[in-house]
Amino acid sequence: MTQSAAVARSLADLGEVRRMAEQAHRGDLVARLDQLSARLTGADVPIAVVGEFKQGKSTLINALLRTDVCPVDADVVTAVPTIVRYGTPPSAAAFVGAEGETPSRVAVPFDRLREVVAGGHNGQPVRTVEVRLDRRLLRGGMTFVDTPGVGGLDSAHGNLTLGVLPLARAALFVTDAAQELTEPELDFLRRTVQGCPAVVCVMTKTDLHRQWRRIAELNRAHLARAGLPLRIVAVSSFLRLHAGRSGDDALNDESGFPTLLGILAREVLAGAETTTVAATRRDVAFVLGQLRDQVAVERTAVHHPEASAEIADRLAEKVRRSARLAGPAASWQTALNDGIQDLGTQVDQDLRERLRSMQRHGEALLELGDPKDTWPDFEAWAAKEATAVAVDNLYALVARADELARDVAEHFDHEYGALDLDLPALAGSLSTVDGPRMREDRTAGRWLGMFTAARLAVGGVVVAHAVGTLLEMAFLGPVGAVAGLVVGHRLLKIERGRQVEQRRQLARQELRRYVDEVGFVVGNDSRDAVRRAQRYLRDEFASRALAAQRSSAQALAAVREAGELPEAERAGRARELDGQARALDRVGESLTRSGGRS
Repeated sequence: MTQSAAVARSLADLGEVRRMAEQAHRGDLVARLDQLSARLTGADVPIAVVGEFKQGKSTLINALLRTDVCPVDADVVTAVPTIVRYGTPPSAAAFVGAEGETPSRVAVPFDRLREVVAGGHNGQPVRTVEVRLDRRLLRGGMTFVDTPGVGGLDSAHGNLTLGVLPLARAALFVTDAAQELTEPELDFLRRTVQGCPAVVCVMTKTDLHRQWRRIAELNRAHLARAGLPLRIVAVSSFLRLHAGRSGDDALNDESGFPTLLGILAREVLAGAETTTVAATRRDVAFVLGQLRDQVAVERTAVHHPEASAEIADRLAEKVRRSARLAGPAASWQTALNDGIQDLGTQVDQDLRERLRSMQRHGEALLELGDPKDTWPDFEAWAAKEATAVAVDNLYALVARADELARDVAEHFDHEYGALDLDLPALAGSLSTVDGPRMREDRTAGRWLGMFTAARLAVGGVVVAHAVGTLLEMAFLGPVGAVAGLVVGHRLLKIERGRQVEQRRQLARQELRRYVDEVGFVVGNDSRDAVRRAQRYLRDEFASRALAAQRSSAQALAAVREAGELPEAERAGRARELDGQARALDRVGESLTRSGGRS
């Protein structure tokens, strides 16, 4: 990948500090710096391409990369996420396997991508598709994720798309110029903004619709009324691809893609790089501080040997404090343990409240009609609401875990950056839950009820006719017939109502079962994610505490050794430490300057 000046400066500073850590025999700090270097050079910038199906998402990615890697035939719908990232030589792979199993990676020829993207590979279900290409845009660090549009935004699939947004650095929301933004699209955009740090609305197919400028203005008005300060970039993928084949720069400008690429480079890529560089700089500064403290106390002891005993006493106390900081009773450990308990309780309570709301709403919907007639729509509603509950609960977990990380970091006087959480895969988890199914009522009982009602109605007619005949009152026959029909109709109506209520009761039971299973699966995922967050934060801050403890211990040993050095050796050691201090100061100044520029 290409490196910017900011990344190059950070790598140079990191390399210099690493050399000093090796000289100080600090293998723990060297290992930490190697991890930082790998993160700085290997970080990519995931960009999710989202929107309704057949809006031009796959074509947009093709036009951005000037390639035809994503299938765009009229009969092909992207059914699984397709990840396009940098790699050489070009390759494609599918991750196949049933949900709940560990997927296996299978190489795929490019001429079979159409079949695989549609969701199948040799009869096996496909989870994701990964394509690696050598393109300048990808070489710069961008990775594009073409999300499925199956089912529309206002569906379970649409909600699952929202579940991947916390892992993305930006989202391109794609809508075409055929019509203005719909209410489901605006609602999806509202939730996209919650889960993603940068969102751009891309309006495609301007070459096909003459009124695209009017549609763009209408969309801007819709976004303003919805309180969404998003920009709209109008593009034509057809013109971009044609310009690439013909080398026509004017046509490329007309396509609108230079504007979109400028936003991606200036704001998305540069913003992600700034965040990564800043986080790296903070961690390098921590390592630098450990080395500086160690050099400073030994330098003082060498220059002022008469103060060695006093310095050693202060360091011994610092070693004891550092040991407490690294111990299980440290204040940050208490804050982390208490915070994790609170986090788990808050996330669990959030999930329960959302599920209770879903169940109340579902029961109210069931009261509006006969489940026999409304069940297909109710099933789709339940699946959509379940995924919405899972996604919103995930968002709550991410936000609160980030707050916890910052709270714990305050115990180290450290500014914590973005939290790298191992988030659950919602699509895989929810696929293990059987959706609500309409349980058949007892057919025999239903017809028995109808037969009983009809028999009573006919019986009323017969009895009335017989009484009229015996009493030689002919008019009672017709009156009895009418009365029998009225009674029979009433009984039939009551029986139908009873059967509808029976179906509603069965439907309510099925809804409760579904809500309970969703709560069980999502709750388990949330608790696992909380535990992973705890381990991640524990290991991160424990390594800092151990580094501080080791710095203090090594400084104490160096001070004691300096107090016993002969005069000649002390002078040489003093010059050596003076040089190390100047080098550390230079790196510190470089970090400060690069921090100001970023």
